[in-house]
Amino acid sequence: MHIKQIMGSFDIERIVPYFQPIMDLQHHAVNSYECLARLVTEDEQTFLPSEFLCLVEREHCFGELTQRVFHASAEYFRNNNIGWSINISQQDIVEPRLSKFLSEFVQDYPSPRRVTLELMAATAFQYRDEFKSFLDICKALGIKLFVDHFGAINSNILSLLDLPVDGIKVDGHLIKQMTRSQEALDFVGHVNQLSQQRNIIVIAEHVEDKDCLDAVQSLGIRYGQGFYFSKPQAFLN
Repeated sequence: MHIKQIMGSFDIERIVPYFQPIMDLQHHAVNSYECLARLVTEDEQTFLPSEFLCLVEREHCFGELTQRVFHASAEYFRNNNIGWSINISQQDIVEPRLSKFLSEFVQDYPSPRRVTLELMAATAFQYRDEFKSFLDICKALGIKLFVDHFGAINSNILSLLDLPVDGIKVDGHLIKQMTRSQEALDFVGHVNQLSQQRNIIVIAEHVEDKDCLDAVQSLGIRYGQGFYFSKPQAFLN
């Protein structure tokens, strides 16, 4: 699908969450859902963030995007006692807008601990001070903060694991490599051990086949997410 199809008018209200389950591999049940942004046009065409984020950048509305997906997801799960998460960006931890939005949000939302924000590891490393400050805000509000794409870049992993993050999501490329690389398997196993010692939740991303799942479970990783379980869906069954 080509981006030129939506290069004209852009309505942020057409960005909606799609839901992908994060599975509890011990109990073979859904643990929570990641809410993934999708742009759905008037003629029902669906676009991935990689296809429409240039429009968000053009309109300078990254903050509005985060709040739009957050609010829609929050309302979807308001009366459903299950955890859910969304992705946030560099702008969200650097600028005060999201922090103010979250402070107002938690005042009347049932069980803010059901809410998780995911920030890419590369951003957490690059904006270390801002990340620490935002982490403190999340802790004060009772909202969880996970580091996404963990292991995707060569950096000191302990510098993040020694912070009071709630969880990490192991990069999908590493998960795929585990089925054919002992080095990748050992590295992810080491990350999982360090995380368990710190009571940090570990989620394996992009589990796309039985071999990946077997490798993940061989390390004792409890949570997994990927097409093997379900593609993102517009509505939950």
